[in-house]
Amino acid sequence: MKKLILFVSVLLTIISCTDKKTQTKGGDIADSTAVGAATQQEGEATTQEDDYDLEAIAKVIEGCEDLGSFSYGLAGVKKGDKVGYIDKKGRTVIPFEYDGPIQDFSDGIVTVFKGDDNIYMDPTGKELFRTQRFGRFNDGLSQERSENGLIGFKDKTGKLVIPAQFDYAGEFSDGMCWVTKPGSDDIGYIDTTGKLVVPCLYAWPTERSPTDFHEGLCCVMVDADNERFAFIDKTGKRAFPAFYNNEANFHEGLAYVWEVIPGNENESKQGYIDKTGKMVLQLEDECWGRDFCDGLAIVIKHGKPLYAIDKTGKKVFDIDPKYLSVEHYGDGAWMVLDGENMGYIDQTGKTIVPCQYYAYKPFSEGLVALQDKRQGRWGFADKKGRTTFDY
Repeated sequence: MKKLILFVSVLLTIISCTDKKTQTKGGDIADSTAVGAATQQEGEATTQEDDYDLEAIAKVIEGCEDLGSFSYGLAGVKKGDKVGYIDKKGRTVIPFEYDGPIQDFSDGIVTVFKGDDNIYMDPTGKELFRTQRFGRFNDGLSQERSENGLIGFKDKTGKLVIPAQFDYAGEFSDGMCWVTKPGSDDIGYIDTTGKLVVPCLYAWPTERSPTDFHEGLCCVMVDADNERFAFIDKTGKRAFPAFYNNEANFHEGLAYVWEVIPGNENESKQGYIDKTGKMVLQLEDECWGRDFCDGLAIVIKHGKPLYAIDKTGKKVFDIDPKYLSVEHYGDGAWMVLDGENMGYIDQTGKTIVPCQYYAYKPFSEGLVALQDKRQGRWGFADKKGRTTFDY
């Protein structure tokens, strides 16, 4: 059951601001449809947005079957049954000789596959080490599963630095990683040294994956019977006394919550709290909000996106009623859904990529990978609406 919950969590992450793939106990390799949707990690290297050549890229990706997102200046391309990586000038950096699926660079490392080997490479195409276990790097560490099925973590040389001792584990985020010990589903958190700094005291959320630390805080289930949540810091101490009816993450200093009203636990108020727990933006009844990203959040009512607000609560722009969904997809761009077609708008609500594509990947380093639904071709678009399909 936990494997299914974690797999569903990966799919839900595709349409969230935080990107992160979660490893399941089975250690299955996630396809780029999930991994590629994760936004670039904080602190990762970027290249100048306009430093690309769409015409040169168009030539090398012609006839490809899948594309990854640009990260550390490289994007994965699948041609036939082989995967390679190109730069933004259309030059092949990692040759087309590896098996799929495409993985994006994370924490300066990408995993490519050849036979039973998982080969870890840097952005120059240099091989760092090989294993027969897959894992994504975050905060300098990646999962490694032992022969007895327990999970530990390896560093960027491939050395096991946190011994295999956990039954389930996530990925590191903000220097912390959730774990469970054998024989128990209770959640705790380790730091990058492997020290269990937050004891395994917290319940596994119903039909969800445990949350990660963001901006120094983490939302955990403290009352499993009533599904109540609270925020803790990196020592495991309650950050503030309030309880909430939802899991939440801090983004850009704010978190969207359903706060339980003291003395009336069947009621809640909805809005954004700051890191002191103060409700600084309360939304009107029947409205709820997305996480803040790039200074904006989307307000939704009855499942329909209404408008974007800034951190003062001021309306920045109205959402065109034709859009059924608006999701943050990185680099100051928002993916919009118009029926079965997808496109992108900018921070003012202006269309930058029209809704005529199948697009589930983020803008990253100025470009986004998408598929032309009319012809089934893969390509890249920039924020000016130019695409590789133009060549």
